[in-house]
Amino acid sequence: MKNNYTDEMLSSIAEECREFEHIINAMGYGYSLLNVSPDKFTRNCSDCVNWLGGSCDIFHNELDER
Repeated sequence: MKNNYTDEMLSSIAEECREFEHIINAMGYGYSLLNVSPDKFTRNCSDCVNWLGGSCDIFHNELDER
């Protein structure tokens, strides 16, 4: 089942999330090795270890509050 969440929605919730951890960072590779510029880095729920294919409780709680 495909979720229809917009990039704007995914990034706005990720920007406010205290539990956000980028999957690249969690894997221990570091951002610079994968050419992720800190100046252009955008937090996005779908890049978070908690995302789990869209079943993130934090994300769904935020949606319910909006």
